[in-house]
Amino acid sequence: MKMRRNLVVAAIVSFVVLLFITFTVASGFAKSDKPITLNFVSFVPLANKVEYQFIKDEFFDKINERAKGELIIKTRGGPEVIAPFDLGVAVQKGTIDMATIPTAFFESMVPGADSTKLSIYTAWEERKNGIYEYIRDMYTKAGLYYLGRGEATKPEYFNMFINKRIEKPKDFAGLKLGGSTAFHGQYKRLGASVATLAIPEYHSAMERHVVDGLVSSIYVGFVYGLHEVTKYIIGHGFYRCTVAVPVNLKTWNRLPKHLQDLLTQCMAEFEKKYEPYEAEQKQLALKRAKAAGVEILLFPPDMVKWYIECANEGSWDYARERFPGDVIPKLRDRITK
Repeated sequence: MKMRRNLVVAAIVSFVVLLFITFTVASGFAKSDKPITLNFVSFVPLANKVEYQFIKDEFFDKINERAKGELIIKTRGGPEVIAPFDLGVAVQKGTIDMATIPTAFFESMVPGADSTKLSIYTAWEERKNGIYEYIRDMYTKAGLYYLGRGEATKPEYFNMFINKRIEKPKDFAGLKLGGSTAFHGQYKRLGASVATLAIPEYHSAMERHVVDGLVSSIYVGFVYGLHEVTKYIIGHGFYRCTVAVPVNLKTWNRLPKHLQDLLTQCMAEFEKKYEPYEAEQKQLALKRAKAAGVEILLFPPDMVKWYIECANEGSWDYARERFPGDVIPKLRDRITK
């Protein structure tokens, strides 16, 4: 009788322990003395000061410091590790935990994600007015958690590198312009033809006259030597930076709440620091381009208005073509009013 009672007690204890372990694993990372490590890959080479080094210094290092050993973000490399166009799937599948990725590179997974570059609000305004949560819900459907903007900038981030002098709107007609799908709508509005290029192809495409011009951040332009094969840069920028920081959704949901809060807080702080930093760096980069012999083209006010309108409305048109239905109209209503 006593043996039977002991067996019953042991069974109950075992059940309680098993229930506790199941609950712990389901609600977060299992308890361990080892830190939680999140593996990160960048879409740009790690030597890129503006587009990698700043996020390392002001985001990753701050998290690693404040987590006090509980959480470590470990950078595994850049495009030599995972090709930029494959990063979205890599995060979704959990091959890596998080990345910085231009939204056009994974928009097939998150319809409309690239159109967030057209937001009239700063990153911190988006966190106050509900837009951040709206975008986050878009990502959740794809098995991703939207942590924030990997490069929070003013809406003048991108510039066109071109080898033909542009003086009037019709000068764009018939040109062949290259780059990611983020700019195809703009090119069509300008009257140019479109060529899709991966970032490592930019230099050779310009050098061999495969394209007459392309759109890029000025920093990527320098990393890939575009100043060596470009005659002009149109000095009027457009769009906010498209780079986002998605996290594998299962990984995010397994993190303890206090570490989720830490990541969110550090991301918001980073976004606010990045905009003035980038604005200063861009002016320095344009001066550097001029010193390298690249001419900065500036348009009269009426042409500037037309040029920016082509960028914005062309992008909306292209988004509606690719994603019919109410996804794009609803997003536009959220981020432009």
